[in-house]
Amino acid sequence: MRVERARLNISQLKLAEMADVSLDTINMIERGVGNPRLCTIIAIAKALNVDLNTLLQL
Repeated sequence: MRVERARLNISQLKLAEMADVSLDTINMIERGVGNPRLCTIIAIAKALNVDLNTLLQL
């Protein structure tokens, strides 16, 4: 996820706003901490304009 976010040149805060999730959620996912809900992962994939499979492989 961090790679795709960097490719789009957007901050964690901007991605959080785009996906309607908290900044802490984005930070935890990028650090590999916790287990995000499927709806959260889907929202992030949509915000990054990538399909779910692509996001899960990053």
